[in-house]
Amino acid sequence: MGLYQRSFLFWDSEDCKNQAAPETEAPDTQQTDPATPDQQNTETEQQEQSFTQSQLDSEADKRVAKALAKAKADYQSQLDKVRESAKSEGEKYAKMTAQQKADAEFQAKQDALDKRQADLDRRELKANIGDSLHEKGLPAELADTLVVIGDAEKIHAVLDTVSDTIQKQVAEGIREKLQQNPPKAGASNLSGADDPFKDKLNKYK
Repeated sequence: MGLYQRSFLFWDSEDCKNQAAPETEAPDTQQTDPATPDQQNTETEQQEQSFTQSQLDSEADKRVAKALAKAKADYQSQLDKVRESAKSEGEKYAKMTAQQKADAEFQAKQDALDKRQADLDRRELKANIGDSLHEKGLPAELADTLVVIGDAEKIHAVLDTVSDTIQKQVAEGIREKLQQNPPKAGASNLSGADDPFKDKLNKYK
């Protein structure tokens, strides 16, 4: 076999191998491009912004909770003051009511004593008026009317006036009767204790 034929066979054999072997793709060695500096700065700013907002929200919640707690404490303090004031006023009112009750009881006893004393004074005054009426020859029934005046001096002044008025009226009536009916001739003239008219007048002196 000549040199030319050997070369052809070798080439032909290599070509068959190349045709028989499957073609394989070369592995993709391309990698993701690393983040650029701008992208890194943006992500950092977003993280910082998110973290800062979270902190603000938390701080806001804390302040709200603190404000609510303070408002509740202030309300409770005011409520306690109102209750204490109401309790103090209630005790003060209770004491005043007890004092008023004591004053009312004392006044009631005093009124009862005054009424009893007034009844005693009225009875005594009525008895004195009765004696005066008897002395002046006036009806005893006048005692109930005169006792209403209540003052002994005024009552005696009234008795004197009534007594004088009655005596004058009786004397005037007797004179008129004597003038209308003079004694008949031969009639005895009575004097002193035997004279009934004079005795009647003496009763009103």
